Amino acid sequence: SMGGGSPIDAAKAMWAFSEYPETTFEDLITPFSFPELRQKAKFAAIPSTSGTATEVTAFSVITNYQTGVKYPLADFNITPDVAIVDPDLVMGLPVKQVAYTGMDALTHAMEAFLNLFASRSVQNASIEAVCENFHALPEAWRDGSRLAARQEMLHASYLAGFAFTNNFVGYVHAIAHAVGALYHIPHGRANAVLLPAVLREYGSCIAPKLAVLADALALG
Repeated sequence: SMGGGSPIDAAKAMWAFSEYPETTFEDLITPFSFPELRQKAKFAAIPSTSGTATEVTAFSVITNYQTGVKYPLADFNITPDVAIVDPDLVMGLPVKQVAYTGMDALTHAMEAFLNLFASRSVQNASIEAVCENFHALPEAWRDGSRLAARQEMLHASYLAGFAFTNNFVGYVHAIAHAVGALYHIPHGRANAVLLPAVLREYGSCIAPKLAVLADALALG
């Protein structure tokens, strides 16, 4: 599958249906309920945006536009076998989508790092993703011709997706999915609005970890 988060997420669900035609969407809603895949095919994901990182995650988000509900599907079975991450494919991404998807990647990284149970590898990947995002996102947004900035954002998204999929904790994302489906707000934009509010709400609990991020970003 090639494209942004929605096409690749849709292909993950289609993968299950193609291998198990009798499977219904309702069968897949329960987390970790997918049948054993790779009976007929393997999955290669090629992202054309720098935010969802679905090319390396165990998640798929499917929206029912009739009911206004987003369904997060979760199962390690749907983690792609191969991710082809090519910065040339994001060079044509409009600046508005650069901003939205960049905030999605930043939220992945922040939520993964702030999880109290994050492993050392997850924390290291998250810190690198946050730093790359802070460094590259403004430049990727201002000047879409800068391949290096777009490449750095794609790498930041990849790292953040790896960290996020190994944590399964995302309060901001959970709210953003609900709000985005109800009010038709782009997912990254919803994350951008909600992330500061959640950080303020839990500030006293996560202050030590925020200090680590500030030091990494040379903000402390």
